[in-house]
Amino acid sequence: MSGKKLLILGATTETIFLVKKAEMMGVETYVADPYENSPAKTFSSHPIKIDCMDVESLLNLIKTEKIDGVLPGCADVLVPIYEEVCRRANKFCYVNKDIVGAFACKKGLKELLKKHSLPVIEEFTYDEVKGENFNSYPIFIKPTDNNSSKGMSVVYGPDQFDVAYNKALDNSRSKTVLIEKYKTCSDFFMGYIIQNGKVSVSFTADRFVNSEQKGVGTITAGMVYPSKFSKLYFDTVHAKMVKIFNEIGFKNGLMHIQGFVENEKIMFYDPALRITGGQEYLLLQKICKLDLLECLVNFALTGQMSSEDLSKKCDSNFSGHYGCNLAFSVKGCTIGRIDGIEYAKRHKNVINVTQEHFPGDVIDKIGTAQQNFSRMHLIAGNRKELKKAIDDLQKNVVAYDEHGENAMLKGLDTSLWFNSNY
Repeated sequence: MSGKKLLILGATTETIFLVKKAEMMGVETYVADPYENSPAKTFSSHPIKIDCMDVESLLNLIKTEKIDGVLPGCADVLVPIYEEVCRRANKFCYVNKDIVGAFACKKGLKELLKKHSLPVIEEFTYDEVKGENFNSYPIFIKPTDNNSSKGMSVVYGPDQFDVAYNKALDNSRSKTVLIEKYKTCSDFFMGYIIQNGKVSVSFTADRFVNSEQKGVGTITAGMVYPSKFSKLYFDTVHAKMVKIFNEIGFKNGLMHIQGFVENEKIMFYDPALRITGGQEYLLLQKICKLDLLECLVNFALTGQMSSEDLSKKCDSNFSGHYGCNLAFSVKGCTIGRIDGIEYAKRHKNVINVTQEHFPGDVIDKIGTAQQNFSRMHLIAGNRKELKKAIDDLQKNVVAYDEHGENAMLKGLDTSLWFNSNY
């Protein structure tokens, strides 16, 4: 790959690993976003100040710099831009218009699932909710085309509806909103890798959330791999999802998707056609020896994910191991200090610590991923070992506000997970 040039759209902290991987492969990276000091730009050969929504400027950059390939970073809004830029610049792209329409938008996903007789969350129209006889509260309102919980609200009564609806509209580029029944059931998360039309499940996970902040969406407390719902997924959903991928021409790439599980039914609700802030690729590389980031860089520059059959490396059961993506989050505040980060980096079960925020940072986007100041990835040989490691880290990693008060939100309830029926 030496001498090749790769444009990466977006420069968040979550994109750093992708930039570093490409640079390690000998690729010159051009990392674009509209800000001077975005985290991922520090690791790029060519940090570029361009608004990633400005397609014409991106195309001009590709032409001027003779860039060989393009990849999206960690934001849903960049995926349609990625598709358009690649199509117009004649670059390899792992999505097409049909894939974007289906999986880059929560509304498109819902329509596709219903078409293939897969269960979906009950939905309401604006007029239904505003009607005199509506009595299905609480409801959940969200933009169809944003991520990291932006613009999402839980509404418990009609007096809260207008503010929440307008908040969702303000956070939607397409000005479209979903109104759904608010769910408090189990949460399921999984990933796909597609290579030359062959669909493989790369992981499954149970997602645990913090819901103590009323009126806003839940935020992730942690995910534990593999999921106790893996068999249910393969028995009831997998064949239909493979059929969907085939119908819309999904030949290479990746996708992640979240779903609720209720009454033995998996209801998918949030897709992502990009690497996620959860950084599952770190667990895949450690446990399965599957380097997803390298595969994406390969595809962007050659049109091939890998010379190997990736399905042989995908093991959604993690070869008998257990993994965790553990999130540490704070209430709205100015962070005064954070204890335990160095302790975590030395922990025998921790393979990665990603720190999002530091002392002095202001946390003010309540109910979003901005409240997460660190993510840690853990691996253990059995469930008891993983539970002990999670409890240990949640005891020792603590953030305080500017007044010295404990600012932590509740973390992953290991007793709830450990006592689940696996």
